[in-house]
Amino acid sequence: MIPAASHRFRRLHSVRPRRRIAFQLMLASAIAVFVVLPTQASAAGTYTFGTYFRNAYERQIDNRTCVAASTAIMMNILARRDLNLSQMTILRYAQSHDALNDATQRGSDPLGWATAATRFSRYTNRPTLYAWEAYSTESAALRRAAVQIARYRKAVGLLVQHGGHAMVMSGFSSTQNPLVGPFTLTGVWVSDPYGSTNAYYSAAGSPLDTYLQLDATTTYDKAWYGKYIIIVPRN
Repeated sequence: MIPAASHRFRRLHSVRPRRRIAFQLMLASAIAVFVVLPTQASAAGTYTFGTYFRNAYERQIDNRTCVAASTAIMMNILARRDLNLSQMTILRYAQSHDALNDATQRGSDPLGWATAATRFSRYTNRPTLYAWEAYSTESAALRRAAVQIARYRKAVGLLVQHGGHAMVMSGFSSTQNPLVGPFTLTGVWVSDPYGSTNAYYSAAGSPLDTYLQLDATTTYDKAWYGKYIIIVPRN
């Protein structure tokens, strides 16, 4: 005859593995959710949000196509896959809708970039209206970019090297979700079609700087010169 204590031990022993298996399944489910949704995370005093994925990156094919390559990156992010868009096709469309002198231009400008991004978003399942916006400070421009990224889950274009180059802001870090309340932007993730696929910069050290080009019409030169220019989704 087996003592009562031994019976009790045997029952507990048979229950514990089932509990352990249930716990392991719950843990696996939690890990799976984290893997599927890696774009946002929060901790004490921090919030991060990103739209970039590995196949989104496009390297510009020559020194004229930074706007075209950046547009392609933004469209890949919209589609969540590599669309294999032609940079020259994008460039020609941007040039035909920008404010530059067609006889001398080599690349494009903020107007051409916003128009091309709007047009080529039709190749995705998320057609989007993009617009250029000009700000007096870098902080204001980047904060606006962060809000639009969080709101629409779409990347933002940055005019850098004083308007001589285009990059894509794909994500950011801040003290809290910009859609919830007041926040301080702490950093940005940027894809450079002529450099890093997705590099992190402090907010104060971002590549965004003042637009100093004077090769468009007088109206646009006045609107852009000395400002921080971004290309943002409006929907």
